[in-house]
Amino acid sequence: MEGRPFSEPAKASLARTLAPRVAERTTLVDQVAHRIRREIILGTLDPGRHLVEKRLAEDLSVSRGTVREALTRLASTGLVEFSPGSGNRVRYFSDGDINEIGEVFAALEGRAAMHAVVPPSKSVEKELRRIAERMRGLRLPDDVDDLMALDRQFHGTLLNQQSNAKLIEAWQSLESLLAVMMVPIMRRGVGTADIQADRHLLLVDAAMTGEPELLIKGLEQHYYQA
Repeated sequence: MEGRPFSEPAKASLARTLAPRVAERTTLVDQVAHRIRREIILGTLDPGRHLVEKRLAEDLSVSRGTVREALTRLASTGLVEFSPGSGNRVRYFSDGDINEIGEVFAALEGRAAMHAVVPPSKSVEKELRRIAERMRGLRLPDDVDDLMALDRQFHGTLLNQQSNAKLIEAWQSLESLLAVMMVPIMRRGVGTADIQADRHLLLVDAAMTGEPELLIKGLEQHYYQA
């Protein structure tokens, strides 16, 4: 686990994808953090891997300071852990850890469902179904970034059907943990685009029943399946 962080194919991929994102990402640190995060989710950087600043800086053609700041950001999201004396490593998450994170999101969104207007309007239903169907056209794992963006958009739209701002703030404060839940989905090969689309459409169906209890149950199943 002390070898070079990226294989030669991975390094080539990094070089191709970093540059075009300059206009999209606010800073170079954002880009570097994004790329390391992506490789962790896809499993190129496996749990326990020692993330050496100097080697990462060489592989990504950036300064060590940029890498250091990117790793600090990733540590704050939980994907990377820092230990004095040993530096940064890719954090290992057990199945139990993933389940607990799922329980937190199910609880938050379930509570929001109790305050939500259900069934949502036809325009909201149409938007939710549109987002879910867009997932179906993705190619995983290559399009994992797009999947995560659509997932956030879907759940954000669902959350906005209620007026408790604190619930939304709590969800947003934990949003980075959604990346953690994506790790086992991608690594075990169970996260096909069709499966992800269908899982979200089940939530739309539950919301359209007009029964908050069914939506809450649907959210629990949604996150526990993850």
